[in-house]
Amino acid sequence: MNRKLSVLYAAGALLMAVPASAQNAGHLELGLGGGAIWFDKEHELHDPGVGPGARLGIFFAKGFSIEADAFWFTTEPEGDTLTGNEVDVIPIRGRLTWNPQLSEAVGFVLGGGYTYNMYSGDTDVAPFSDDTDGGPHGLLGLRFGTGGAVHVRFDAIADFISSSAVEGYAGAEGSRVDWTADAMLTFMIGKRPPKDADGDGVVNKADLCPNTPVGDAVDANGCSLPKDADGDGVTDDRDQCANTPAGAKVDANGCSDQDNDTVMDPSDRCPNTPAGVKVDANGCPTDQDKDGVFDGVDQCADTPAGTPVDARGCPTDSDGDGVMDNADRCPNTPAGTTVDASGCPALFQPGQTTLVLQGVTFATNKADLTPESKEILDRMAERFHGLMVPGAVVKVEVAGHTDNVGSRAYNTRLSQARAESVKAYLVSKGVPADILTAKGYGEDRPVDSNATVEGRSNNRRVELRRTQ
Repeated sequence: MNRKLSVLYAAGALLMAVPASAQNAGHLELGLGGGAIWFDKEHELHDPGVGPGARLGIFFAKGFSIEADAFWFTTEPEGDTLTGNEVDVIPIRGRLTWNPQLSEAVGFVLGGGYTYNMYSGDTDVAPFSDDTDGGPHGLLGLRFGTGGAVHVRFDAIADFISSSAVEGYAGAEGSRVDWTADAMLTFMIGKRPPKDADGDGVVNKADLCPNTPVGDAVDANGCSLPKDADGDGVTDDRDQCANTPAGAKVDANGCSDQDNDTVMDPSDRCPNTPAGVKVDANGCPTDQDKDGVFDGVDQCADTPAGTPVDARGCPTDSDGDGVMDNADRCPNTPAGTTVDASGCPALFQPGQTTLVLQGVTFATNKADLTPESKEILDRMAERFHGLMVPGAVVKVEVAGHTDNVGSRAYNTRLSQARAESVKAYLVSKGVPADILTAKGYGEDRPVDSNATVEGRSNNRRVELRRTQ
């Protein structure tokens, strides 16, 4: 047995000098060599087995292959009843491998698959008379060579035998792990890509310039094309503007239009025109409506002369109420306020004809407005602007209401006096008297219950009601 191992190791040392080959899709790998197997301590075969082996694989993608190998190992069992009997172990393995290259001369082999072991020998004692077992395995290997069709491969394989054929024999129990080492001379069968020594994409036999500098663009003969130093697509021998900025659009002479206004730089009197702006024949921006925003970016190209505009060239709306500043009679309307056509707060909300004057109150049992009420009516007077457009026919009633405390006649007189007081104040603030009327309804039109303090407070109110 020791003599067999010595011969195997010597053969492996001699194979180290054989060159290697890259693994390309479609290549077949044929390997011939030998190996040795070391059995787990749970196995009766404690002596290493040695013998020949062969491998066949096919690469289905660069660096990936499916392969199968088989070995014929001979050894002797060590059980008391089996000593002196030879046993043949034939492991047949199939696996998927990945073959990453460390360099042109050295590469890894990583793989995994399934092992099927067959046992036979010159003994009739189980389990080595005629039995099988198997399980998954993993492989780690190395390739050595220099890129040819022949290389040397060394592998280490670990077999995990989950259902051992020696289960229960001579005290052996459970699963086991066996180790195999092999060395093979392998041959890559298949067409190899032609060589390209200077890496320019033109193979050596067609390359008229075999020493092209790395990175040079080449023609079909492998010779360097004329250079283009500024990378504008116009070669240096024809480029009249050799320092064009990167990415700039150029004409046939290699000259750019830096501001992309279609007027080339040598003729452009305004070489820094902003993007999108329309220009004249000299490359200078045009501004048709003279609002300071150039044509091409002006979204309101017919703005009347003298109208303030924003960055888009459109009339400004400082308070964001939808009425441009040049037509806005109330330019500081608070955000979110509903406005009329003149930009002032609308007296009535869309679809409504009645407005309760919240906060307008009077001295107890009097028609005298409180100071706070006057401030509210000051703002309300501004909201009448939208009703006073030329030709409009508008009538608004100032309606007074009370709760039911006191006599009905008294409440009617008090509500009339309060309505007259509000009307008079609005007229004093510029609201035309001819569009206003005042009427007191007393306690006749409550909006809430008079049985509670809160309800009576809600019933004491002044309303504006559009009547026409």
